[in-house]
Order: sequence, then structure tokens, then C-alpha cells
Amino acid sequence: MDHAPSASLSIDDRLVVAATLDRIFYDDPDHFRREDALTVRRLIPHTRSSWLRLGFRAISQGPSVKGEAAGVGDVRMEGDKRVVEGNVGESTVWRCGQYKITNHDGDLEVWQVMSDEFAQDPKGARLEFGPTGEPERLTFFQPRDIELRIPFTSFAVGVRLGGWNYWKQAAPSAG
Repeated sequence: MDHAPSASLSIDDRLVVAATLDRIFYDDPDHFRREDALTVRRLIPHTRSSWLRLGFRAISQGPSVKGEAAGVGDVRMEGDKRVVEGNVGESTVWRCGQYKITNHDGDLEVWQVMSDEFAQDPKGARLEFGPTGEPERLTFFQPRDIELRIPFTSFAVGVRLGGWNYWKQAAPSAG
């Protein structure tokens, strides 16, 4: 869920951020330029985030009907699916080109616009900075799904735990 930004970000800044992220992600498979990471961090306003961030998605399926149709055979009609989503403790999200970016806790979290933690194939990355503010590495979102079935019922509870795996590191400083 996107929150309205508290400060403004010009269209020119948004274009620079989108082009810079494209370079970070796609130019070199093993490294990204430190200057690019610092540019994105400088342009995306820092926002406070709570110590706990949780997102949820609940899916419920309506009743299904099955029977027999003349000339067709067995027929099954599924009930309507209802999806409810929400989150707690989210930071301000900035839209820049095909990306949604959050600057919180010293790191930048980047998602493709049509993707999030709950997507079938989530496309998220995190630019991580060290204690001195220097860019260190880029990680990608790798979910871990757990499904708990309730015995003797048709109910299941799914839990998606987020994890970040290494992708590439900042290029060595020139000098």
C-alpha cells in the first residue's frame, strides 16, 4: 500500500533515479558503481519506519458447486475468490519509472511497480549501505513460503517469510 509522500520529488529527479537504478541492476552482473548508489540515496527522501513492518494477504474462496451436466459430464464451479491486503509500519514509497523505492533505516528497498512481497515471482532488491554510509552490496528478495494445514479440515494457513540473498557488490573504489 503506497503512502502519500511528505516531501516532493521532481519529475526530473524521478527520471534520474529510474535511469540510475537501471544501470545498477543491468550494466554489470557482478558490480555496481558506488556513485550510482549514492545518487539514488541522495535523491530519495529518508522517511521514518517503525521497528516492526508486517504485510498480510488473506484469500478466501466462496463455496463451490459440483454436479453433472447433460452432454458434458462432471462439472465443478468454484466460488468467488476474495483477497484482503494490508500492512503495518510501512514507510513512504516513491514511484520512479518502473520502480517503487523506500529509503529507510539507511538502506534503499526497490520493487518493480507490478510486484511486491506477495507476487508469484516477486521482484524486489535492496541497496545496502555500511555504517559509514558507503554502498556495500545489492541483495534480492527471496521468499520462503510455509503452509500449515489444519488436520481434518479444508483450511490452510500460508506464511511468507521474506529473506534477502546476495546479488552483487559495489565496485572497488578507483584509487
